[in-house]
Parts: sequence; structure tokens; C-alpha cells
Amino acid sequence: MSGCILKHNSNSHYLHEGNRGLSRKRMQILILTLSLSTFLSYPLLSQYIESYPQAFSAEKIYLQLDSKVYTNNQTIWFKSVVTNAGDHIPTKLSGVLYVELIGPDERIVEKKMIKLDRGIGEGFFELNHGYPEGVYLVRAYTEWDKNFGNDFFFKEYIRVYGIQEKKNAGPISDVILVKKQDGRRRLKARFNPLALDSLHKKGLILFITVDGKADTLVVKKNRNNKYLIDYALPDTCRLVKMQIRTKNHLSRSKIIVVNEDVLDLQFFPESGEFVHGLQSRTGFKALDYSGKGRSVEGKIIDGEGGFVTFFKSNSLGMGSFIIPKADSGKRYFASLNSQSEGVKSILYPLPEVASLGNVLSVTKKGNKINLRCSSNYLKDDSISVIVSCRGQIYYETKIRLKEGAVVLSLPNDAFPEGVIAFTMTDDSGQPVAERLYFNERPETRLNIALSTDKSAYSQRELTTLNIKAAGHDGEPVDANFSVLVLNKKQMGQLQDMRQNILSYFLLSSDLKGIIENPGFYFSNDNVNRFNYLDVLLLTQGWRKYLYAKPLKKIVYQPEEQLSVSGYVIGAVSRKRKKSTELTVMTFGRNRSAQTFVTDSLGRFNFSVEDEYGPDIPVLVQSANKSGKKKNYTIVINKKKSPAIYFDQKELVERPDSVVRLLVKKNIERKRVEDAYRLSSGTIYLDEVVIQGYKMTPERKEVIEKYGKPDRVIDGKEILAKEEKWSYGLYSVLLFNYANDVIIKRDFNGDLHAEVVGGPKPTLVVIDGLPVLDYNYDRIGIIPPSEVKSFEIIKNAKNFRDLYTRAHPGTRRIDAPYLGSVIAIYTRSGKGLFEAVKPAGIVQTTIPVFSTPREFYAPGYKVLSAEDWAKPDLRALIYWVPKVVTDSLGKGSVSFYNADNTGEMQVVVEAISETGKIGYQELFYNVKKRR
Repeated sequence: MSGCILKHNSNSHYLHEGNRGLSRKRMQILILTLSLSTFLSYPLLSQYIESYPQAFSAEKIYLQLDSKVYTNNQTIWFKSVVTNAGDHIPTKLSGVLYVELIGPDERIVEKKMIKLDRGIGEGFFELNHGYPEGVYLVRAYTEWDKNFGNDFFFKEYIRVYGIQEKKNAGPISDVILVKKQDGRRRLKARFNPLALDSLHKKGLILFITVDGKADTLVVKKNRNNKYLIDYALPDTCRLVKMQIRTKNHLSRSKIIVVNEDVLDLQFFPESGEFVHGLQSRTGFKALDYSGKGRSVEGKIIDGEGGFVTFFKSNSLGMGSFIIPKADSGKRYFASLNSQSEGVKSILYPLPEVASLGNVLSVTKKGNKINLRCSSNYLKDDSISVIVSCRGQIYYETKIRLKEGAVVLSLPNDAFPEGVIAFTMTDDSGQPVAERLYFNERPETRLNIALSTDKSAYSQRELTTLNIKAAGHDGEPVDANFSVLVLNKKQMGQLQDMRQNILSYFLLSSDLKGIIENPGFYFSNDNVNRFNYLDVLLLTQGWRKYLYAKPLKKIVYQPEEQLSVSGYVIGAVSRKRKKSTELTVMTFGRNRSAQTFVTDSLGRFNFSVEDEYGPDIPVLVQSANKSGKKKNYTIVINKKKSPAIYFDQKELVERPDSVVRLLVKKNIERKRVEDAYRLSSGTIYLDEVVIQGYKMTPERKEVIEKYGKPDRVIDGKEILAKEEKWSYGLYSVLLFNYANDVIIKRDFNGDLHAEVVGGPKPTLVVIDGLPVLDYNYDRIGIIPPSEVKSFEIIKNAKNFRDLYTRAHPGTRRIDAPYLGSVIAIYTRSGKGLFEAVKPAGIVQTTIPVFSTPREFYAPGYKVLSAEDWAKPDLRALIYWVPKVVTDSLGKGSVSFYNADNTGEMQVVVEAISETGKIGYQELFYNVKKRR
């Protein structure tokens, strides 16, 4: 979407049309030039004014999570909204979104592919007891956004706590800070790598980072068979990060706070520097050891102790003050008010005053934005002022300074809502000053009206929530809503602190670093929110690179739907084979067969119909120009996840009372629910351990999906029983393992196996990949030398799902519920076709869309006395990610309340097809039921 630029100078103004031309919209810009009191009025034409094409083509991603704190028996629910970066209109470019849950060891725990429908998607992560405590990162990106590095990736840090009592020490424990008599400090700690990696042996690698400086150690066992360190720390040390890595490359990190009293006081002069002789407004930020804001107050003094001004921060440690006329011959310091009598205050130096420079100051007055451009060396020179938002230039003017100053007055409705960048350039076009400003325009948002059918409810009573969306003019708007209902006492404060759809699209996505409590800046209860926003923009760097970085080459293509791509290499020449015919078959619910010809570089790419659930099998076979099957090498492209970077400050965050309360309530709820299940006759079984069984990733996947094996036959044992006349795996089994499997021959003469003593039918999984029904004839001819292990699972779990994958086209309802599984592991570990090696065939699986899950909310339409015996202590009352309004902009949802009484909080987030966003809250009470 290109636009136009209005350029203005003292003699004339003109309009430059963009390549694609947009509709024109007349706006009035008041420009004050020549003196500080003379106003001239000029018309400004444009709707959007020239954008950097690389910025506009990127996509912004927002995930609405149901919480920031979880216990490892809960579900993480999320809704995804993907828009154009420039105008926030839901994307039409990408139809696939990748969402990753990254664990405390900075590895991907789970990865989901989310189907996007006009930019909207939904999903979940199911936590379990195997998830360790710690800080997790939820990251989301599209394949297209990889072209921009990680600039447009969504990232949100969450905390996961254990639901069960810890029986053993974790991988890093007994951390002690020792202070010697000479004042030196040493860090002692104990490591237990077996808690992280049961196969670890010998030395342990320790990466230790002290205030950003890294060191690597190899920690060996001591005489008592323990891993211990005693590490010297520098006197100025604040934070220490310890990361252990086992021999199998499993890792765990821990941040140690050495000095909790340290305070980082930072100063940010308006336009970047103090300038001699010019008035300068300065933002400041006070941070504690964990990077969180700390309230401070004090005074600014010069080098001789002379008083300049007072300063006081807000609750987030930020504020501003004005130095009327900076002097380059002086140094300035901040002196904090001491909390203790007789304690000398620490002086914090301010940046030095530049002898030459410029200041661009921005203030708000009513619905006008006032700019003052000042310079102590450009006295009567011409300068330009450029106004941009999200990479698009909305206004540009060229004017002349008079005695080193000029003032402009611009209407705020000439620009969109969000972070506006004002740039001052000299006559040669070189930027000399810049200032960020938040343009608040709530009238451009969606107006969301919420109402309930009653003012108060009793426990387990039905609540109906009515929603209406309209524009500023009152006209109904088609929008997509999410509805989140939670217990305010337990989760309300966490909800207020997290980022929401307003704070993300209008603020967080355009600023560097992590914003503490982003939702705070858009709360209606925050009467000083504009002032808070202004000091935030003074102290938080703008992600200008996000929009100005040139896009030199398109490496990643946008994914509109599921696809498979790769290339073909000759068997002998090892060169790419062009014009090679490929037959591609997919075996999901929508079974398909397609024929393609590779391009001049031997590449292929084909689309797959929407599929949901586990990975689906894909078979690709190659042929030459005459159609003869050839033993070419077919390489399937695997989409790699981008590199992972954790913000270290997030790792040192300490849970406050709100977090402790929520975790405590979750643990109590779990205990009550378990007690109810036990009283109702549910029996819990201990974990079954198979002795001498080496766990591999393939085995782990099979066990998790289908269960543990009842019989394991080692491949070496099978090979030892092979005869000269044997003609494959099944011929050996037929004469040696009749008590385990029955080998039958079908009407085509092919051999098939059935498990003895297990329910029928029997399915086969090789290296974790289900064998398709029409490939069963190939299993029997696998050479025994290729078999690593042959395992039998009777009464396999999830058998219906496996059956529908092995028999494409079969509906799940028609698939047998019970059955047995034979799991074969080959030495190559690459499945059936690598073991049998037919000419020019590759079988693999491809990931497909994650199956959406409906949020479970119990129904209490009819309540009996027995129903009350089962407790309902939910803190998350209701979650629905997609509610679409009708032609009148109306929608509604209904849900039942839990047993918790008190105030409930309803959170509604919305976006329209035109990019309007909205956020609204509503509160209602639940009373004890009589």
C-alpha cells in the first residue's frame, strides 16, 4: 500500500503520487513558522503517505494468552492475530503460523502449526508433570516473517510451577554466596546432572556468566561422587547466570542475584543529548537488579553543588525533568533522597552537555501536537521535519529557522494512533534530532459495549454476556472477538499487568526491549496514562531498524497453506535433476495423488489440503522423462526453527504475593479434585519401568502414543536365527517366534503379522512412522540385518487414531477401538523405505495443523445434590477465542459460574477486517448459592 508525500516549503507545496496511488483525503495542518507567534494554515492531502515497502509487507503477530502463570497440570490457551505491519489489517498473505513453547533449557518443548483464517487462529499447549518449573517462552512467527530476522516475532515469557511436592534436589541446588573476611565473595553450588539426564556420565560442562562476561568450566565429581563448584566473584558483580550442559546436550539455567540493592539510574535527554544554551527535557528510568522499575526521587545539581531542579518518578521508576539552559562548561548530577539519616547520597552523573547540537521538543495541547525545533548553530538555516508512523511517512515540511528556533502545530487526527516519530534534518537531509511521541486517538478504536443479563449471580448459575461492536460514529462493525472470564482475586492483577491487543499493536511491537506492565498504559483507571506514555517513549528506544532495514533478498516465501517442497539429485552425478517427473501421495484424511515436474534447479513444491492432528505420511516417487522409475535421491525440505534467545532479565523475576496466591490455589484445586476422584473409585497406577531398556527419541514417541511394549526381541537375536534360505524378517519370525506373532499369507501371497494374545487387528509402526495399508507387503522382506529391535504392544492406546493414519480415508468413528501394535526399529532409523530401499521412493511425514480444542466448561442446567459433591474451583471460568458479530455488530456467549464467590472479570479483545482494534472489561459478582 503505497501512498503520497506532501512536501511543503515557504514558497509552494506539491503532491507526489506513489506507484500504486491511493485515494486522497484532505487534512488541515497548522504550521507556525517565521516566528513563535505567527500561524499559517496549509492543506495536507493524503491518506497514507509513502511507506517503506519492506516494512509494509511484514506481518505483526499477537497472541492473547489466558495467563502468565501456570502450574504443570494446566492448559495454556491462546488466540493468534496476524496483521499487516503497517496498517494492522488482518493478513491475507500467510495461512500458517508457527507457535513454539520453549523451556527453561532454551529448547523447544512443543511446536504447533496454527491455521490462519483471515489472520485469526487459535491453539493450546497441554502441560504435564514432565514439564520442569521455570521460565518458558511462547514464540510465534510466520515463514514470511523470517525474511526480517526476528524483528516481527511475537514473544511472551510465562512461568510454570510444579503441582507436586519436590522429592529430590533439582539439577542446580544448594547455591550459597560466601563473603570472606577480606571482603571477597565466592559462589558455591551443587549440581545433579542425573536429575536432568539419566544417561549422563563423567564431566559436566558449566557455563557461568557474570554481568555479561562468560566463562566455561568442566566440573568433575569429587571424592564423594558429587559435582560442586567454589567460584570467585568480582566485587562489582550483580547477577550470575549458571548453565549446566550434560554429555547428551541437555541443559538447565539459573540466575543468582548477588546484590539486590543495586540501582541502575539512566538518563535520556530529549533528542538524544543535552545541548549548550538550549532548554532540554530529560527522561529518566530507575531499575532494580532484575530490570524492574523502582520509585525514586531527588534533585539535579551541578558540579559545584548548585541546585537545578527536583525530580520524582512514577510507580514504574520513570519520569522527566527540565534543565532550562544547559551549560557545556558544567557537569550535572542526580542526587537521590536517602532513605536513612546520616547516609551520604550517591551521585549519578548525567550525560555531558554537547557544545553544538539540536533539540526537537514535542508537547501536547488539546488536540494539537506542538513541535519546537531548536539549534545553537543553525541560526537562520532551512531544516526539514518528517513525521512517520510504522515506517510510513505521513507528513514532510521544509521550513527556515529564525534565530535558531521554529515551532509547528499539527492536528493529532492527521496521524494514526500509535508511536509517531518526528525527525529533524538539516538542509542536506542529514537527521540531526528525533523525538518519539504517542498519538492517542481512542476514537479510531472499536467501541465495545458489554452487558450481562443480570447484575449478580449465584454459584454455578448461567451467565449470558452480550457484546456489541461499533465505530466512533455508532455504526455497527463486523469484528472477531475473544472472551476471557476469570476470577479477579486470583488472576485479575496478572491480567492487568500483561500486554493486551491495544498495548501490543500500538506500543510494544514498535519499541525496543520489554515494557513492564504494558496494559497499565491503556487502563481507564490510569488518569495520568498520557504522561506515563510520554516518559516511556523518552526512555524506551524505538525499533527504527524494524521498519528501515532494507529487504535485499526474499529467502522465505509466504505460506498460504500446508505444502511439501524439496529437490531431486541424480543417483550417480549428484547433480540437481531438472524436468524430473514426481508422483506425490499424501495419506491424511484427504488422500491425494499429484504429479509434478521439477523446475530448472531440480526443485518441487506442492500444496496439501488442510489436515489436522498428528503428522501425516507422504510418499514421493521419481521417474525420468519417459516415465521410468529412477533411483534418484529425493530431498524433502525441513523448516527449521529460528535461533532462540532468552532475555536474561526474565529469568531473575521473583514471584510476588499475587503469583504465590494463584499457584497455591491451583495446588489446592488439584488436591481437592484428586481427593474426589479417589472417593469416586478412580485408581492411579505407578509408572512401569522396563529394565535394561535404552530409551531413544523414536521409542519415547511410540511409548507416549501407543504404550510400553509387552515383549521386546533384540535385532541381534533375530539375525542370529536367520538361515541361508530366509527371505526376510517375517520368514525368520514364522519359524522361531510362533508364541509371539502369527505370520499369515494373504490371497496375493504376501505375508502379514498378527500379535498372539492381543486384540485384532495388528498394525505396524517402523521407526515411529505408521506403515500404510498398501505397503504391508514390504514389511516382510526387510532384511533381518536391518532390524535393531522388534517390539510388541498389546492393547495399544490411541489405536483408533493410528488406524485412521494407516488406512487413509477411514473415518475415526469406523475405526476399531482396540488393537495391537508391532513396533520395528531399524538401524538407519529412517523407516520402511530406507530399510527396503526401493528405487526412487522416499516416505516421510509432514506436520499439519494443530487440532483446535474446545475449552471445557461444565454445564449445570440441571443440578442435583450429587452434583455438589464434585467441587468446581476454577479460576479460569470461560474462554472462547472466536466470537463473530452479526450484521448489527452483535454477539453473545453463555457460560456457568464456578463455586468461587466474589468478583469475576470479563476481558474482551477484538479486531475488525479494516484493522480497528478494541479492548473492554466488565465485572460482575458471584454470591453463595442458598
